[in-house]
Amino acid sequence: MDRDASPNLSWGRRIGFAAGDYACNLYWQSVSLFLLFFYTDAVGLPAATAGLIYMVASIWDGAIDPIIGALADRTRTRFGRYRPYLLLGAVPLALTFCLLYYRPPFEGWGLAAWMLGGHMVFRSCYAMLSIPYTSLNARITRSSSERSTLAGLRMMFATLAGLTVALSTQPMAARFGAGDPARGYLAAAAVLALVATAIFPIVFFSTREPAEAAEQGPPMRMADYWRALRGNRAFWIVMAGIGSAVVCSTALGKSVLYYFKYYLHAEAAARTALSLGAAAGLLIVPFWLVVTRFTGKRNAWLVATAWGLAGLAAFGIGEVRSPALMIAFLLWMQIASLGLAMTFWSMLPDTVEYGEWVSGVRTESFVFGLGQFFLKVALGVGAGLFGLALDLVGYRPNLEQSAETLEGMKTIMVAFPAAGLILGGVAMLFYPLRHGTHEAIVGELALRRPPVPEAG
Repeated sequence: MDRDASPNLSWGRRIGFAAGDYACNLYWQSVSLFLLFFYTDAVGLPAATAGLIYMVASIWDGAIDPIIGALADRTRTRFGRYRPYLLLGAVPLALTFCLLYYRPPFEGWGLAAWMLGGHMVFRSCYAMLSIPYTSLNARITRSSSERSTLAGLRMMFATLAGLTVALSTQPMAARFGAGDPARGYLAAAAVLALVATAIFPIVFFSTREPAEAAEQGPPMRMADYWRALRGNRAFWIVMAGIGSAVVCSTALGKSVLYYFKYYLHAEAAARTALSLGAAAGLLIVPFWLVVTRFTGKRNAWLVATAWGLAGLAAFGIGEVRSPALMIAFLLWMQIASLGLAMTFWSMLPDTVEYGEWVSGVRTESFVFGLGQFFLKVALGVGAGLFGLALDLVGYRPNLEQSAETLEGMKTIMVAFPAAGLILGGVAMLFYPLRHGTHEAIVGELALRRPPVPEAG
């Protein structure tokens, strides 16, 4: 292992590390874009049941994230704390992803229970790999600007993964399904899993972790982690911001396939919309990287919030009845979404040093684990509320929807995201790490730390 977390990484290490987000997002984007639709329109579950399954599995995922984070923080191997999980977790994750898209020959409650169980097993395996992977972001460098670069690269790879999933899933499902959508989605999942599994060893060999400090105290208990995090105001504000935004904005992302199929009667155009949205990220992410460097992370968040609210206002007032206009609206909202996502992943590692500065204890993986807990619970609650809202406005799968149901779907797409953006923006007004503050904290912490052991 390296003696220290280098402030400036080589481009080989930057790209090798960030490539892990391509693999992770082959899974994540598939779940985000297609799983709820798969539940309702391929498996045949009611929308409220599908949303409930998604919500329960997401909350389960989030609940185990801090535990996995604490476990990873205690791990000590010659390869580092977090890197071994990339190798050990890759194959189980691939297998359980395929299980996620397997429809058993059950009906009713038996079918719902199977789909819930498969989803929870997948989420457990995903957490065992993704928490250590994201924790590496705080471990391989302590430079705030370098972390912004890494966040931008990770978002670029995540965007490429989203483009891959959006372009390939429906064609693969149609080709391999032979008229059976469920079987087609399973085949598409197997292909994506093979690609992701091949990438994680590359990430393992491309990254390095710093040597441990010479003086190590006894292993921390779970209560110690909570005490260390209690006064981390930066972390709690970031969680409040992203939680509010995600709970409510999930409704917009989950609505895309339904809107094109039932409102516009142009289901095939949904693939174009998802693909263009993902491809646009290749231009949008560098834009936000520049904005963040010049304005600071907090101000970048507020700019993204204002951008998103302007788009929602235009969509709510106007009539979007053509695929082209809908695609234009989704591209506008993608700018806001990627701005918030990139800023969040850039802010989260900075809260590690803020917490260490306040408490004297560094809890990298626990911070990332708890951060993903809030993120995933927010996603789950958002999906559950969306499924319930669809039921309340009268949605029934694979049938012509009434005018009232269509109007209700549009209201869901506007009111939920707007509320989340406003609440998230208000929370971010209180974020303590302004431009230059983090760098000063890192400098002070460097003077406090004990020396690392000599190499060799």
